[in-house]
Amino acid sequence: METVFRTKSGLAITTAVAISALCCAAPLSLAEENADNKAAKAMATGRELSDEAGDEPAAPEEDEEGEVPALDSSREDVREATEWVARGIDRWFGDKPFEEGGKVTKGRIRTRVVWREHDEVDFNLRFRVSMRLPNLQDKAYVLIGSENEKDMVRDRSDTVMDQQRLLRESKRDDETFFTGIGLRLLDNVSASIGLRDLHKPYLKLRYRHEWYLGESNRISFQETGFWALNDGFGATTTVDFEHAFSPVLNVRWHNSGTVSEEDDGLDWYTSVGLHRMFGEQRQLSGEVLADGETGDEVDVEEYGVLLKWRQPVYKDWLLGELSAGHYWVRESLAADREGKWALGVGLQMNF
Repeated sequence: METVFRTKSGLAITTAVAISALCCAAPLSLAEENADNKAAKAMATGRELSDEAGDEPAAPEEDEEGEVPALDSSREDVREATEWVARGIDRWFGDKPFEEGGKVTKGRIRTRVVWREHDEVDFNLRFRVSMRLPNLQDKAYVLIGSENEKDMVRDRSDTVMDQQRLLRESKRDDETFFTGIGLRLLDNVSASIGLRDLHKPYLKLRYRHEWYLGESNRISFQETGFWALNDGFGATTTVDFEHAFSPVLNVRWHNSGTVSEEDDGLDWYTSVGLHRMFGEQRQLSGEVLADGETGDEVDVEEYGVLLKWRQPVYKDWLLGELSAGHYWVRESLAADREGKWALGVGLQMNF
């Protein structure tokens, strides 16, 4: 199968080359897809803005006022390149045609620029895509992406990772490419094995369950056991509580904690946020948050407030985000707690 990459989109070419090189340069490993939060989708007030918008390729549209052909072709090129890689991987496992159930889902490319008081401006580019392959049957999937290597293994949510990127300076050494296959063992249980940076293995086993308390309340519990080179054995526990005040207003309390051989104590994070929807994909959020580690000299390293606005900037698959926060940081008992401002601007393309 021959795929043509159009030169009018540098982003498409760069992404295609990166994915293709990742696929061809190393043996396939196992990795895990983010758990589908189907129940949260059913609870409209409790959902995050959809990261899945644009999972299916958009139907061709007539030229209309306000359309940007370069953006549409870029997204099409990225998706075509990803499907080309998926077809190649699928052929490793059998002769069943890709058209018989093969699909690229939850594809996204995220860029973010963050300014922190007293720090340099930080930029990162991350991507993730899930590939459902006919020759691996319905219970298996392939995942390729680029994320923070510890957060990815420890199964931290996108919400936590985004907030901590705004707070802490990102290090290039913390970013990693990963690729692999995961297995759905039971309705609430999945397992995966993968490689970070193409040579550092990890294993994960995840259990997730949700409870509904009436029509307005939901509790979700997730436990992830893991082993990773350099991190050793560990486990991450996540508990969320959501309450809907109305179809467009809800409060969410998120808690997560990780224990591992690498940490001295419990690496914990908590936040309470009020979320207001303005239409299908427009959301204003205000949160109070804190994090730290029980084994450190200072148990509560940071706490602060965060304001965030997110909305589509082009059709329903290119999302923009503005965030602003003020944090109080204390790294040691000898240091005073210092207040810092942080601003972030982000774009996400779903394909």
